[in-house]
Amino acid sequence: MTFIPLSPCCLTGGRLTGTPRGIYRPADDERQVGRYHTTPSNESVVSDKVAMVLYTDFFCLALPNPKIMADAFADALGINVFVPEYIVDPPSVDLFDSVAPLYPGQYASRSMFTSIYMFGQVILKAWRWLPAMFSPKKQLPLAQASLDEIVQEGYTKIVIVGYCRGGAMVQHLLSNSKNECLVGGVICHPTPEESTWSNITKPTLWNLADQDQMFGIKDIDHLKSTFEAKEGVEFQCNVYKETLHGFATRPTLDHEPTKKAFEKANSSAIDFTRKLLFE
Repeated sequence: MTFIPLSPCCLTGGRLTGTPRGIYRPADDERQVGRYHTTPSNESVVSDKVAMVLYTDFFCLALPNPKIMADAFADALGINVFVPEYIVDPPSVDLFDSVAPLYPGQYASRSMFTSIYMFGQVILKAWRWLPAMFSPKKQLPLAQASLDEIVQEGYTKIVIVGYCRGGAMVQHLLSNSKNECLVGGVICHPTPEESTWSNITKPTLWNLADQDQMFGIKDIDHLKSTFEAKEGVEFQCNVYKETLHGFATRPTLDHEPTKKAFEKANSSAIDFTRKLLFE
């Protein structure tokens, strides 16, 4: 199946364009965590007891991509999809564009001087976010609260999907035994939260980049050996060639392997979620 057909009219510089159809509700007296909530475009929900919760990258809802992707998940699965605003005061979505390539070799022609200068400029702008960026657990309380609030609304079977920083949240949430409503998770190009792996006993699907500076080949090998040694724990791991960190949430038309990996990773997430929720 097709997840989101990519064409020049719907994609610019890794940012999906379009108009999200869901509803955003900020935090208030009733809810600790703001969130985006979307349903199938045909208004036909298969079950009001199952849901997907999508945990975004560090830019949270400042980038339109997670909302548009949530709409696509809702249509494909016929379920409610939530995107929690679990990161407070995220950085500008273009803050790291000059030093974070979307695909291998994008900045290969730059001189060393230019690269150093670009990094320096980014550090000057990004320094106040760096502590939070290097400490995933700082966002975990709100990620957990957002899940608790959804459970309190009556959802009994939930699949969680996470990208980048959201992938770290999925690892931590799945490792917490109190989250009985979780039936599994999809983890896309995260940081390797190795301390959680021994406690994850529910099905997981991992979509990883083969050139990820945050989750290298040694991490991938360690992940596989850890989970493959577990008996009776479903584990799937896809490693996409010629891709970098972020490929599953910020695709680009300028690089065919990245574009294909975006499609395959999210289509596999749909198949995996459907099996866990309905089979």
